[in-house]
Amino acid sequence: MIEEWGTVVQLHGRRALVRTARSHACDGCGSAGFCHFSEADEACTVEADNPSRAGVGEKVRVAIPTSRFLTGTFFLYLFPLIGLFLGMAAGGALARVQASGEADLFAACGSLIGLLVFFLLQRLLNSWFEKSGRFRPVIVGVVR
Repeated sequence: MIEEWGTVVQLHGRRALVRTARSHACDGCGSAGFCHFSEADEACTVEADNPSRAGVGEKVRVAIPTSRFLTGTFFLYLFPLIGLFLGMAAGGALARVQASGEADLFAACGSLIGLLVFFLLQRLLNSWFEKSGRFRPVIVGVVR
């Protein structure tokens, strides 16, 4: 389980915005650009489910299971690459069927089309994931 400590800064119904300090783990993370960092104070803001009913200003522990984190990372980074390679393979196969001497051109066009299709799929699935809350962190502890 990946855990961070932070402070609740806003409430939105059953969710809370939690401000966490930037940890050393963030330094090597490829997703650091996707967090809402404030450069002035080295803080990150994350939206989390709030089953503990923490209030604004309370110090909380926010967690996400490692398996969900890794699945989300796969979906974010590797899913579009799968589309790229499948599109390249489809373009190469189409070039062979057409008996065209432009196999590289077909493969390049197929790669771009595959990447675009998988980005669109990713966008559609992302809205479904957002509604389900499956990859959203959860407040698991409150210091009162």
